Amino acid sequence: MNNFSLDDLAKKDFFACIGVWLALEVVSFVIFPTFRLIQPGDRLQSWFLMSLPLGIIGAFMVGASSRYMAIANERDPGNEKTLRIWLGQLIGGLGLAGIAFPLLMVIIEFFTIMLSTPIKT
Repeated sequence: MNNFSLDDLAKKDFFACIGVWLALEVVSFVIFPTFRLIQPGDRLQSWFLMSLPLGIIGAFMVGASSRYMAIANERDPGNEKTLRIWLGQLIGGLGLAGIAFPLLMVIIEFFTIMLSTPIKT
């Protein structure tokens, strides 16, 4: 038996994901441009606007998938349980991708700048 009710588990995971997503937003869209690790511009603004719904929906998906997997683990037998757990992991993985979107985009931009800058000797 777990220490959390199923609703508390989903809330805990949702708020933990929101906290991680907000930290990634600050790192990606405040700290990286401030230190000129990426070039602020139109792409940065569009990434920020895209990351807002992706992060919130991603956090919701992670919270929902943890609740779904806990229910599936307690109720379902055998092969059906395995399929439901795979589905829950897929949903949670997609949610994590939405949460990590800002960092992924900034890392791509950072390495694009690093690879396109000639090395001075």
